[in-house]
Amino acid sequence: MKDLGDDNFMHLSKSIHIDHTKPKPNQLTKLGDIIFRSRDQTNTAALLNENMENTIVAAPLFRVRSDVKKVVPKFLLWWINQPSSQSYLASRSKGTVVKMISKQSLEDLKVNLPSFEKQATIVKLFNLSMREQQLLEEIKNRRAIYTQGILMQIVSQNTKKVTGAQR
Repeated sequence: MKDLGDDNFMHLSKSIHIDHTKPKPNQLTKLGDIIFRSRDQTNTAALLNENMENTIVAAPLFRVRSDVKKVVPKFLLWWINQPSSQSYLASRSKGTVVKMISKQSLEDLKVNLPSFEKQATIVKLFNLSMREQQLLEEIKNRRAIYTQGILMQIVSQNTKKVTGAQR
């Protein structure tokens, strides 16, 4: 579960590798699969955006594979992570300390499916929105560093150094 990033992508560079007897074909992941957290504080999904051969998903994760002729995988990812979908899934969770979403609850999630072209447009707009948020955060951080530098420069100009005993 640690390999599912907050950016909605899988990060497998540090994933655990094991020797496994030959897995069943339906257990293997492939590029474009969606990996869903069935147990955690958040039950979001991430996209497998790296082609990892002979990779299986360990419990408590679910692998979701869409029919790419009907559903753009990134659209389905976006849909699962929407507040309305998250609210639906949270209402179906079970458990007191550790909340868990059943496979059936995920399968029962209703997906409004626009045309393939509209799905692609939604994905493109969502990606642009996410990139905008990243850039705004970067601008905010750089502005804070720049402002701090200017303030330190102002303080260091035309000021006397005072030691603690002279105050």
